[in-house]
Amino acid sequence: MTDQKQQRRLDILANPTETPRIECKSWLDLTDNHHKAVIAKAAIALANSGGGVIVFGVGEDNTQGGKLICKPKPSYIQRYTTDAVSSAINKYADPNIDFELKFANHPDTNDEHAFVEILGGMRQPVFAKKTYDTVIKKYACYVRKPGPKSEEPASAQEWRDLLNRCVLANRDSMLDSIRVIMDGRPVDATPPESNRQQLLDFMASSKSRWQARLDDVAEDDVARLRHGYWAFAFSIVGDTPWRTLKDLRDTLDEARPAGYRNTLFTDLTGLGRSSYPTSDSIEAWMGHPDRSRYRTPYSCSYWRANLGGQFYHLIGFLEDSQTNRVDPGARLYVDISLQLHAVMLRLAAKIAQLGEEDAEMVICSELTGLKGRYATGSQAFWDPVIYERCSQIDSVALPPQRLTPQMINDNLVEILYDYLYPLYEKFNYYELQKGWVEAAVETVKGQGW
Repeated sequence: MTDQKQQRRLDILANPTETPRIECKSWLDLTDNHHKAVIAKAAIALANSGGGVIVFGVGEDNTQGGKLICKPKPSYIQRYTTDAVSSAINKYADPNIDFELKFANHPDTNDEHAFVEILGGMRQPVFAKKTYDTVIKKYACYVRKPGPKSEEPASAQEWRDLLNRCVLANRDSMLDSIRVIMDGRPVDATPPESNRQQLLDFMASSKSRWQARLDDVAEDDVARLRHGYWAFAFSIVGDTPWRTLKDLRDTLDEARPAGYRNTLFTDLTGLGRSSYPTSDSIEAWMGHPDRSRYRTPYSCSYWRANLGGQFYHLIGFLEDSQTNRVDPGARLYVDISLQLHAVMLRLAAKIAQLGEEDAEMVICSELTGLKGRYATGSQAFWDPVIYERCSQIDSVALPPQRLTPQMINDNLVEILYDYLYPLYEKFNYYELQKGWVEAAVETVKGQGW
């Protein structure tokens, strides 16, 4: 069944027409700087005008009096990707513009066309941060005008319309924050598709880099985390403040309490376990056999952070490291996993705030090796309700969510509860109790957060 949005795309292709919300473009080569500037200008104008869509593969036919017609994609142009579109648009836009990349086939020719759907709700005007030839001008603020066309505001009324849209968006954001505090849960935590996919891609590439490190260890080495692991990733939306990798490393040191230097984003300089720079990121792996004789799954962590504001941390289960208490792969401590997520959210909020006070983030979490584990508590946490609740699935990937540091700082209990409830119910329908989340948050706060 075709959903309404997809049907709308098909309608546009069947009868292409430009409106204040629809911009038609011929096929653009997103490796070409001129074409990047063209799409960026269109995106800025639509973002400042409440959102809209850029349709690719539609151009004028001079033999039909300039009528818009759909044309197939030339063979030399690669299929558009989210990263390529983001690179083109946000090379020129300030602040960054959220969008979704979609595709639809023409109902008659079956040729595929690309749709860049610019999201509305900008809380401040979007300006061009660079000049390119005569296409786009630095500090210009483009809007959609009758014609339709994309130009700078030329009258007081056009500026008032733009600013009013931003004021209303800020008002809605403020009301959402009030609802979060009063109702105890975010109104909409779904990130834009572009931000979601970028974080998932970063997680996948980071996991591959970790797996490549395992070529140096034996098949039965503890560093392979063969009983499973916990991975958490987050990204900061928009421009980031770090010019160098040292700046980024210093921010991590500043954000992380001293008591967590051996656990989260470990960087123990002088002990053979310091981080190291790569092309655009810093990373560290604590699992190499030469680094410690007393290695456990919980100590064999891997982490990575880049200048684009993306962070990834992978660590073995503490439960699998306490072999004197429980067999590896047999238990998942509910209280410990709550605390780890709480600490990582606090860390993400602090890193984001060090860069920009009103930053937004996207978070994502994955746990593997769950099949056959029983949900229990550690010694400090016991509840007979969860005893003997076993997971029949091996891994859980919690979907990406959009958060702000203010939401995390003001409403951590509700965020954790909503985010982790789907994880624990995989253990024979275990219902997470809010009181246990509150206890975990209080423990974390008592440890310096």
